[in-house]
Amino acid sequence: MRVPVSVALARARDAVRDATVWDGDRLATLEWWTDPGVLTRLGPGLRALFPEAVPTWVVGVQSSGYLLAPLVALELGVGMLGVQKLPEPDGTIRLATAPDAVAPGDSVLLVDDVVESGAQAAAVRDMLVGAGASWLGVATMVTYRERPDLGVRALFDIEQLRSVTLY
Repeated sequence: MRVPVSVALARARDAVRDATVWDGDRLATLEWWTDPGVLTRLGPGLRALFPEAVPTWVVGVQSSGYLLAPLVALELGVGMLGVQKLPEPDGTIRLATAPDAVAPGDSVLLVDDVVESGAQAAAVRDMLVGAGASWLGVATMVTYRERPDLGVRALFDIEQLRSVTLY
């Protein structure tokens, strides 16, 4: 039996809030991965950010996305598509996924822990839409700014998380 969306969101938000640690003013995300209570709530919670979504793939970018995407994919009963970061000799990073993994007609939901500028999400979107997929958006734990052009939905924006964990 699926947990109601509001309950899944509340549980995920509580778990993230309780496990959040700051290093000065910097968010220390590694603490999230050591707590099984957080991990068990993230799949349902991130999935609940997009209750209407029916993706073909849940996409995760190396490295934190590789931790989260399988949790959401299991909730949805679909596969996880990994996106690798491949450093180039000039210092840029190229994104790559399994050849021919995405086909026209597929729909993709990106999952990540933190969206800061949104540049990585935009690059992933462009790569996958260029392969013929339709973009559903980004489910993230924390966002630093609104990105309606990318369809970012978050458990917290950074200021909310600061206000409930620092004081």
